[in-house]
Amino acid sequence: MGRESQLAWAAPLRAPEPPPEDAPRPPELTWRETARAVLPAFLLTRLVTLVAGVAAVLLWGIKDVEAVYDPAGLTVGLGGLVDTLVAPYARWDAVWFLDIAHVGYPTSYAPRTAFFPLYPVLLNVGGFLLRSPLIAGLVISTACAFVGAMLVHRLTDRELGRPAAGAAVWVLLAFPGSLWLTAVYSEGLFLLLSAGCLLAARDRRWAIAGVLGALAAATRSAGVVLVVPILVMAWDAHRQDLLAARRRDPREGPPPADPSAPPRWAPLAAAAAVPVGLVTFVVGLVLAGHEWTASFDQQREWGRDNVGPIAGVVRAVTAAGEGLAQLLGVGDGTGASTPGAEWMNPLLLVFLALGIAALVGAARRLPPAYAAYVGCALLLPLSAPAVGGGEPLMSLPRFLGVLFPLAMWTGWWLTRGPRRRERQVVLLVVGLGLLAVFSALTARWSFVA
Repeated sequence: MGRESQLAWAAPLRAPEPPPEDAPRPPELTWRETARAVLPAFLLTRLVTLVAGVAAVLLWGIKDVEAVYDPAGLTVGLGGLVDTLVAPYARWDAVWFLDIAHVGYPTSYAPRTAFFPLYPVLLNVGGFLLRSPLIAGLVISTACAFVGAMLVHRLTDRELGRPAAGAAVWVLLAFPGSLWLTAVYSEGLFLLLSAGCLLAARDRRWAIAGVLGALAAATRSAGVVLVVPILVMAWDAHRQDLLAARRRDPREGPPPADPSAPPRWAPLAAAAAVPVGLVTFVVGLVLAGHEWTASFDQQREWGRDNVGPIAGVVRAVTAAGEGLAQLLGVGDGTGASTPGAEWMNPLLLVFLALGIAALVGAARRLPPAYAAYVGCALLLPLSAPAVGGGEPLMSLPRFLGVLFPLAMWTGWWLTRGPRRRERQVVLLVVGLGLLAVFSALTARWSFVA
């Protein structure tokens, strides 16, 4: 291993002096250089998920629930060893995505409509090419997560500088919710599309931003929120153009027309294109015989109640208090009914508090579009908390894992201040530890996210 590779592996444990705010920016990395910058964090964190999941299955086995949650055996059948290797990445919602890739959205079972179609479509195509939708899902998710991390690195490099970009990638991939970026879930694809959308909008490549936003809206319900950062970036670009025009010396005359510049209506067209992904899904469901509200109605069937963000936070705090009381032995035993919720609810509340803190930091340090995106996206799970099983914030780590502006700001914060090395080490150790725990529990069918 060369010296450059050794330094890359040690990057999160070192604390280089950040450059001054007014220091000239180094030349932008090439895509190959960006890939090399992301690779160490990607390999180490994926190794943690693999080792922890496989070790848990070999040591303690899996819970006898596959007949209930995967009756068709969609997550097995590759062979004993291979089935064990893919265990951390092929559980719970992976069954639904694989099922939809097989049968689509027939009216015989409406709960499938809660899952958006782009990722199952890719599983279907990849399954035809690779002769296994499960293997195709792992390949697609892994590739999308890696490229998505590259886009996050590039965005952070432009907004916050090179040291923050490297730290942001470690934060993104060591975060416990990153397990599902490379699982047979839509998270990796959504990270790629959402980060690509914002990068394109930042570069004023509005057509690409609109297409990627529409694809994101066909991948997850939160994709339609990308309308907000596109509009905010469009307004910011317009404001910058006005300021540049005011600074121009009137004696120079009007600036020459740029034939390559996009038309003025391009940003609005990009924002209008984003909901097309959602509308296409709804139209497809209607053509398949469902009601046009089928996907939205299923949220209640899946145990989520639309109560608004304030009531959602209140429920989360109440559930965390009850769980903490049970852990301390002072509860009355009438709290959450899901096994493990007594420790999960307080942990989920900690995740929410950290997410809000990072959102505030992003709002103060990053351009407004990033915080606007995260804020709107975070309102969705908070407004519709899970009521079944007593875990209002269920799946929150998975939701936070794709909100990359949080990792961008955290990466910047980790490279600032006199005690940055200690913060880097603590967050890396805690993050990787929880990532290993989540991987082990998921592989055994003991943890739902």
